[in-house]
Amino acid sequence: MPRHPAFRLALAAIALALVQCSGGDLTLPSQGPGAPPPPGAPQPALLDVVSGDGQEAKAGAVLDKPLTVRVLDGSAQPLPGTPVRFSFAADFGGATLDPDSAVTDAEGRASSVARLGDEVGEQVVIAQVVSVAPLLTTQFTATAVSGKGRDGHGGGD
Repeated sequence: MPRHPAFRLALAAIALALVQCSGGDLTLPSQGPGAPPPPGAPQPALLDVVSGDGQEAKAGAVLDKPLTVRVLDGSAQPLPGTPVRFSFAADFGGATLDPDSAVTDAEGRASSVARLGDEVGEQVVIAQVVSVAPLLTTQFTATAVSGKGRDGHGGGD
């Protein structure tokens, strides 16, 4: 092996780089949040509504409570890092979800804040776990009401 100082310096730099890159905190793209679980890992088995279902608000308004789901495995344990997609079941003009995709936290929960569409009536939001087949789904129902007061003559807020 050559004993030239520049060669030894280059080898030392490469060795240092390998040591710095060999830490356990390296995350490959296929291992990041939202990636399918590796073989043998717990799989999502249940998508459950935690809160936010059955709300009522004026058409075009943001719902008071976020829409929250929980993902559990076959042993009823929460599954962190599981991607969940939220979407309206139909095109309700002006309706939005923020975010429309979320990754479950340490308790297996994911949430989205909904702005109802401009149409008065029932509006359905679907939540789906997208990393498994068949898809696990659940739904939330919210009711958009007109801006008039309960007596039908305006007023209110």
